[in-house]
Amino acid sequence: MQADFHWDELHLAEEPADGLLRELGYTFVPAEVLDGERESSAEPVLVQRLAAALRRLDPWIDDENVQRAVRHVTHVVGGRLVEANESVHTALVHNISLEQDLGQGKRGQTVRFIDFENPSNNELIFTRQYRVAGAKQTVIPDLVVFVNGLPLVVIECKSPTIADPMDKAIDQLTRYQEIEDQFRNVGAPRLFHAAQLLVATCGQAARYATVGTPRRYWSEWKVPYPLTLDQLQTRLGRIPTAQDVLLFGLLQQANLLDLVQNFIVFEVEGARSIKKLARYQQFVAVNRAVERIRRAETASERGGVVWHTQGSGKSLTMVFLAVKLRRLREAENPTLIVVTDRRDLDNQIAGTFKR
Repeated sequence: MQADFHWDELHLAEEPADGLLRELGYTFVPAEVLDGERESSAEPVLVQRLAAALRRLDPWIDDENVQRAVRHVTHVVGGRLVEANESVHTALVHNISLEQDLGQGKRGQTVRFIDFENPSNNELIFTRQYRVAGAKQTVIPDLVVFVNGLPLVVIECKSPTIADPMDKAIDQLTRYQEIEDQFRNVGAPRLFHAAQLLVATCGQAARYATVGTPRRYWSEWKVPYPLTLDQLQTRLGRIPTAQDVLLFGLLQQANLLDLVQNFIVFEVEGARSIKKLARYQQFVAVNRAVERIRRAETASERGGVVWHTQGSGKSLTMVFLAVKLRRLREAENPTLIVVTDRRDLDNQIAGTFKR
């Protein structure tokens, strides 16, 4: 019976995910090849590939600063997993500064880990059954997606024929992170220092989250934006599964980099930092608003309305839009004005933006 479940998981979830990643332009590299590049299975980052990407994206950088940059994202000082993840995310999105003499004395130089503007300038690969050693056990996620050697996406597949396959996939990713006391020392948290997106799937259903997300907040991604469902069906030559839609919507290369750069926030609630990733409705609304602003020929054509139900995340939608507008070259670093009709909304939205 166990063999049947394994066959179903492999052929109904893992292999279709593999095929879709190839369709999206990711290059498959066998895990044994990547293992040969690593000094230890305890190091989830592909250091040689990261160093090569740093030299490509930052052609001025010397070997000493390459080592410093690599160490910045592989030896993170921090107590909780989410805090370590925030440190890496900050480095990836906002870059770091390292001193180097480029002919005018030592000055701080900006180091880029990822080219967010041009996805093709990055190395985007994936592998299957990637082993990462933890304190006491080794974890083996089904698929891992790397951008410039950094494991940004971790995917766990389950057979659709077992009971509660999605719960089991989420449980496994929760165990790998060791974010619950019952899983202490049975996972490999270092794998998730750089991870930005986690996916649980069984072929016919799929959910996504990010590091530290409680089980109840794992969500569906229901649109393959910018394609429609009909366009995705035409491209695949079959009716898309929920897994197809989620992977296509989240892991198109431009979408993945957009999500990492513009649609992740860390908010402090109580004494803890909580990482939040956009819902698909927020992602689509913000990108459509930006496209309208970019393409409008007159000022009146740039306006619009995004309708939210109560509690659906309108404050975060505004934060995501503000982040993208501040980066939009055509907008030339705009001044943003937020108008509300209630004083308590002033406090709520101001607090969200400050955090």
